[in-house]
Amino acid sequence: MKRRIVGAVVWLAAMSLAIPNATARDGGFSFADAGFHLLNGRWAAVSPFFGAGPSQLGRASQGLDPRVVGLRYSERKGHVTGVFFALLNSVAGGLAASSPKSVETWREGNYIVTRTTYRSEAEKQEMLRQTQEANDAMLAAEDQSADFEVYMTRLPGGGEVSGFKLNMFFGAALSDSVMLDIGMGFGSATSRFERDGRQTAMQFSYWGMPLKLNVAAGPMLIWFQWDWNWLGTWTDHSPGERSTATTYQRHNTGSHLELGVTTVVLERLMVQASVTTPEIDSLEFGFRASVGLRF
Repeated sequence: MKRRIVGAVVWLAAMSLAIPNATARDGGFSFADAGFHLLNGRWAAVSPFFGAGPSQLGRASQGLDPRVVGLRYSERKGHVTGVFFALLNSVAGGLAASSPKSVETWREGNYIVTRTTYRSEAEKQEMLRQTQEANDAMLAAEDQSADFEVYMTRLPGGGEVSGFKLNMFFGAALSDSVMLDIGMGFGSATSRFERDGRQTAMQFSYWGMPLKLNVAAGPMLIWFQWDWNWLGTWTDHSPGERSTATTYQRHNTGSHLELGVTTVVLERLMVQASVTTPEIDSLEFGFRASVGLRF
């Protein structure tokens, strides 16, 4: 499974080489405008990353937060988000077009009568046409981006988490230097480690709406991200916590908060650092850092 995921990251990176590396301003890339280029340019990047301290993957109140080591594939103005949502929309549109237009049920004497009205061929074709128009708009959306993280325990750095997380965004430009990304994300990860003789096992589940506010400021892109995890908000999901003096188990469905900065050195070397916290009022903070290649 891990080999397949790593293979997918490598494939995405290879595909990104075919995408022209458009710069955001006339005259080519400049470090002084790196934040603007990251926000408005077309690029993809593959970055190894390291993280430690409180995050959605651990349990800060118990002092049990795993080290995170992995690979991240990121892109802006790419194709992953548009293709994914277009596929979902195609499935939904096809099912809607083939479903009954209405179903009515009523009682007549001792009988229950059901009348089903189906769509005409013209109505089906119109629904499919509208679905295709929506797909074309998603695929052509200029401000779309994606972040795909793979967590691994066999990379240098002593990672204690295995799994993945994928966030996909469509952007709404508030100005030339400010953009709000809104989308959908999902992921799953398992953490197993030992702290002070205490064996810990935690499962992380994520499905929800990520929101990311990006601000270009000179050589830096400053961003704040909140991964609103619906599994912990709408499903009344029990954490299933089991705690003893020597063991700890829990199912995490927390929402992730992260404040970070990203820059690019020598046009290709992308550097990112961020502060994480599992809750806005926890006053517990971790960090993440990565250095990778931008294409």
